[in-house]
Amino acid sequence: MTGPGRVAILLVATLGCHHTQPAVALRSVAPSVAPVSIELPLTKPTVPVLDGKGLPQVPPAQAAWPEGWAFRKLTEPDCQAMAAANVSTANALDDENRVPPPQPECETSTDQLRRTLRYHTALELRNQAAGQALDRFFQLTDAEARTDTLRQVVPIIDGLSTRARAAKAADARFPLDPADLDRQRSVLQTQLDQAELGTRLLNLDLKRRLGLPYQPAEERLWPTGEFTIDHTPIDPETAANVALADRPELRGLRALYHGLTPETLPDVRQSLRACNPLLGQMTPPVEPRPLALVRQWVSHKPSNPDPAVLAEVEVRRKQLHQIIVDRERGVADEARAAALMLNAQQVRAMQARDRFEGWEVKLADALKKQQAKQPGAEFLEPQVRIEWLKAKAELQAEVAAWHQARVRLRMAQGWFAWEAIRE
Repeated sequence: MTGPGRVAILLVATLGCHHTQPAVALRSVAPSVAPVSIELPLTKPTVPVLDGKGLPQVPPAQAAWPEGWAFRKLTEPDCQAMAAANVSTANALDDENRVPPPQPECETSTDQLRRTLRYHTALELRNQAAGQALDRFFQLTDAEARTDTLRQVVPIIDGLSTRARAAKAADARFPLDPADLDRQRSVLQTQLDQAELGTRLLNLDLKRRLGLPYQPAEERLWPTGEFTIDHTPIDPETAANVALADRPELRGLRALYHGLTPETLPDVRQSLRACNPLLGQMTPPVEPRPLALVRQWVSHKPSNPDPAVLAEVEVRRKQLHQIIVDRERGVADEARAAALMLNAQQVRAMQARDRFEGWEVKLADALKKQQAKQPGAEFLEPQVRIEWLKAKAELQAEVAAWHQARVRLRMAQGWFAWEAIRE
């Protein structure tokens, strides 16, 4: 099995009530998440500070958007809640569980098993949806932050290019080549154009995931928050154990395993066929008989199932056990890998911050030389500032990547599903 869709959604109809006596009351399954109604307020764009320290937002370096554009404030909690609630298949499964049985007093273990499977399947779908939306959220945060940083490089290169051309026209010496500066300017403009296209595509994708109506490009989502980094290392084995306990997909499979009885055998067959079409095909032959006899057999089920049925139950139990073992290993390894990636990304972010702080020292030294009017300082300061801005963009990318790794770990552990219920 490779995902929540592999847990079958069992919709087999039943014929009448299977018990002559009232069935034991079974625990009802609540909806996997309550509907949410979040209004994203209009906001003035302030650039996210991705330095890992959780500093407040800052005004953009320059006016980058035409008049009339609108921006909707989007936070990480709102993004998670809206994405988890806006899963049409999960909502349909919850609606299916809200449908009362025709005869509530005759609800069987099969009915309860189906409800449980729908419940956990819906939770797994919501978990995946929230994680994928948050991944886009941090991609958008990184794009907006780095685009603003790149914009700050443009006037510096333009200023150097103007001076270089003036020096060349006066046949004076200048340490920078105008043609080289033009190439840098062209590469920078390409990067800005790509960043703008990426931002538009992310807005288009994220709006759909959050259930927001389509709006023209002039209305954009604006990520907001304090993007701190937790430097506590994650133990991969602890992460794996949490995933094994909490992942809704595994809980659904275990419910199917423990709910396997001769009565639920048809449902288990259907679930196995969802794993592989060649599984679950041992359907006992049906002898033709009058409808009245069929109804009588349904109403008075034999207390001792056929030995062939019991033998098949044991085969199905073994098959389910093998599937569960395989998925448990896959889920555990997914959590281990996410924890390892998160720890590695933490180191990368710290290294990027050290490089950025190193360029901050060099920039401060260049400014001192410029104020002291030392020879060549007027050329040194803009070049160092460009390198400082490049190091800042690298730091922003690594911090955003850390948050994306954090999201992948939480998704591997299934936490987004349970957080949606608590909210």
